[in-house]
Amino acid sequence: MSAAQAHPWKLVGPWYRWERAALPSSGRQSAPALQKFAGGEFIADFLAQPQRSLKFDPQVDVVSHIGLLPAGVGAGQLKDKLSALFLSQLKTENGKTREVPIKPTDVTAAILKNIYRSRLVPSTLRKLYLPLHDRHYLVVCELHCDVPGFPSVARNEVCQAGFVVRRRQRVVPADKANQAAALAQAVRVIEAELAELQELAPLRDDLAMKRKAAIAALKQLGQFEAVLAKLEQQRAEAEATMQAFFQQAGIGVRIEGWYPRCQDGKPSKTLGRWLLAEEAAAEGTLVGEEHVFPLFPLVPDPREAGHDAAGRTIYYGVVPADALQYEPDGRKRFDDVATYQIQCFVRRHKPGLAKHVGEAKYCCCERVWSAPTEPYRLAASFDSLGCANRPITIKMPDLRELAAQVAARPRGKLSPVRIIQPQQLTPKVSDTSVSGGSLEGAAICFFSIPLITIVALFVLHIFLPIVVLIFQLWFLLLLRFCIPPRIQFGGALDAKLAAQPPSMDFDADFSVAMSNLPAGDVDFDLNGQVLDAAALNARLKTHLIKRMAEDGQLPEAKIALDALSNNALVPLNQSYEDAKNQPQDPEQAPAGSDFAAGLEYEPRREPEWVLQGGRG
Repeated sequence: MSAAQAHPWKLVGPWYRWERAALPSSGRQSAPALQKFAGGEFIADFLAQPQRSLKFDPQVDVVSHIGLLPAGVGAGQLKDKLSALFLSQLKTENGKTREVPIKPTDVTAAILKNIYRSRLVPSTLRKLYLPLHDRHYLVVCELHCDVPGFPSVARNEVCQAGFVVRRRQRVVPADKANQAAALAQAVRVIEAELAELQELAPLRDDLAMKRKAAIAALKQLGQFEAVLAKLEQQRAEAEATMQAFFQQAGIGVRIEGWYPRCQDGKPSKTLGRWLLAEEAAAEGTLVGEEHVFPLFPLVPDPREAGHDAAGRTIYYGVVPADALQYEPDGRKRFDDVATYQIQCFVRRHKPGLAKHVGEAKYCCCERVWSAPTEPYRLAASFDSLGCANRPITIKMPDLRELAAQVAARPRGKLSPVRIIQPQQLTPKVSDTSVSGGSLEGAAICFFSIPLITIVALFVLHIFLPIVVLIFQLWFLLLLRFCIPPRIQFGGALDAKLAAQPPSMDFDADFSVAMSNLPAGDVDFDLNGQVLDAAALNARLKTHLIKRMAEDGQLPEAKIALDALSNNALVPLNQSYEDAKNQPQDPEQAPAGSDFAAGLEYEPRREPEWVLQGGRG
């Protein structure tokens, strides 16, 4: 068949990610899919079972923004989380509003209403974690002839397959920036309220709690779906208002490609720039085309008739999370600030032309593009959710064993770390404090790795309470957990708090505080004593001050919790309660969390329409 007679091609997403699996009418408008994996053997796993990739979590695998809500005593906010402990005050200076961290000890009644707590607001923008987080991603596409029946294209008709990563930049006129930001913020606020209510929805039916009054109140949520529907409508209206303003103000998206810089007449492998195609053509310092990443054909085992790629032409490529490429000013090609999208392409081989395998620069054939993938942003290297996917175990040396080893070996045999110091900084220690120091000449010192580790951990223990006290960052204590814990738990109060539904407003005498929903008063009984919000606040502060002092080795007099409301204190107390079942004997401690337990895979799908063979 001549090139003029060739059928048009369509590069789409894989059939098992179509809205209706393998149905041609559903696949024609699909875009290449991003698939998530864990583990170093993800390529082999994909080749064996292309469908079996990890699900994208609607809370974890999206970019979250920081929202601010009132956090003073009596604020009565819904489902306060641990992040509520980081307090801020909004101050206006020179016409600009900025967020200023404050200490609880600085809070007065006059500024109480201006204190805010931070919370995460999930967005709809996809978030991709890095390989160091043990998360890997593939972009997958499928090639068809755009004719009735949507048959697959034979792989030998393709002379090149690849994809490009492009950067999305929002273009906002300077005089419209403030209004655009305000409209976007309005959408985020509604999304935050909707996300919190949706998180609570599963709790309505399976609350395993013995608080009869609380359960009875939650069972009265017959209007819950109506509230969700109303919020969805409000969000849609806010988004429509924002989009209408964007269109009127000429706010759009600039799609840029990466073009290598010219070095010695060749495209540089390290330097380049994000530019529009027409800008790249005018740049004398750039050479060649947009940088391309390879796509590889998914060739199924011919012995497996039921393989997901059997009879189909599927391509895949590894999504680059990091690249040793930079702009001339030193900025990395990929960062955690910009938004990206991927677009795949194939080249149709012209009959009569020789193929140059691996030499794409000789290919002058027609290029067929896919639709772009969903936009995404990369996680930061020290993203806490990402780092939690990859457990690290550091075993400290046994001091008794270390002493015995030192006695048995000549000095220097256990010190393999060589440190060369052109100038030696020597501190002078008097008793337990540093009284001065001296700058001396060059020196070479040898250290043992266990010695460095012991001192480093000791320094961490010293400075952790100092940092917490100076900046009043109490929540940092919860990023550290030891077995056995130093804390003795107040069983009765902890048990009651553990059973309390997260939808409770602990500052309003335990009434269920949901807008537009029926409320039921719930008493909080402790050993026959009825507590109101003020009494609970006093109990919580007493317990938490003792716990913080013991767990962080802090003086109780230095811990100030006066400005924190019950809605902030209850989650903090609950975090300590969560640890009460840990064994007191370190030898009986569990080996670690089952990090594979949280992996949830996409369900396997079967074709709704059977491919009838044939090629385009």
